[in-house]
Amino acid sequence: MSIKIAGTGIALPENHVSNDELATLADLDTTDEWIRTRTGITNRYISSTETLTGLASTAAANALADAGATPSDVDYLLCATLGGETRTPALACRIAENLKLTCASVDLNGACTGFLYALDMASALIQTGRARTILIVSAEKMSAHVDWHDRSTCVLFGDGAAACVVTAGTGLKYINLVTEPDSQVISLKSDMTGNNPLAPVHEPASFLYMDGQRVFKYAVNMMEQQIRSALAAIDLPPEAIDYYLIHQANRRIIDFAIGRLKQPTDKFPMNMDQYGNTSAVSIPLLLHEMRLAGSIRPGQMLLLVAFGAGMTYGSCVLEWE
Repeated sequence: MSIKIAGTGIALPENHVSNDELATLADLDTTDEWIRTRTGITNRYISSTETLTGLASTAAANALADAGATPSDVDYLLCATLGGETRTPALACRIAENLKLTCASVDLNGACTGFLYALDMASALIQTGRARTILIVSAEKMSAHVDWHDRSTCVLFGDGAAACVVTAGTGLKYINLVTEPDSQVISLKSDMTGNNPLAPVHEPASFLYMDGQRVFKYAVNMMEQQIRSALAAIDLPPEAIDYYLIHQANRRIIDFAIGRLKQPTDKFPMNMDQYGNTSAVSIPLLLHEMRLAGSIRPGQMLLLVAFGAGMTYGSCVLEWE
């Protein structure tokens, strides 16, 4: 017994912001050409009045409806996120409150690899008989974490939520998660001392930091390694994969994979031009769009690859049911 994805759903903020608008709004020393040629990004969704809890709950409800399931069917809720409006309770619990769920609900922070971590946990829960229907919600409000005076980071990210319903099936053929520990290349510090009178230093919360060159080097090397390992593990040649769904961080990283694997460009769907890097939301958002467009058909093989802060990496192969 394995798993299948029975339904998907998304939710996005109202504001769809172009590169030119972003440069004006944030008073950044940048241009559309500078951002687009370096990243492939032209637009992104940025929250204004929307809460992450609201977006996540809407995406979750949409996925349940798509799967023909109800909240009472859900045995476990896994939320892949950097965090919601509150450190505690977890964003998963706030989603459960909105959807009136009473099942186990917990957040996972695997950064941009979070969705694959959730798939792995869902597979284990279903295979051991601990759950039959699992709701996975990926939700990120990256606009709350970046420094809007730093063009090297704030132009890269977008907000949104994507969800899927996972049930028993035969679709998951392979999954692998790995960490190459490095806590410095991408980091987001938070104030953990509060007003503790015994703490020697009270550090204010900081913005997301990313060493772009090191991230690029990590990503291109580990991405190729993850893809080739996945193919070798289930004895498939690169041409047997119908679509490679790669974390939508930067077009140049995906172009690198296309060059190394020597596969047709149309096997590597991309949507970062409209959404930017949405962290854990990236792959399920892309998956939902492809389903909506009718691009994915039963029997097709999908290879999912993600990389994120930690540095975390993951890959899985799904035969679509």
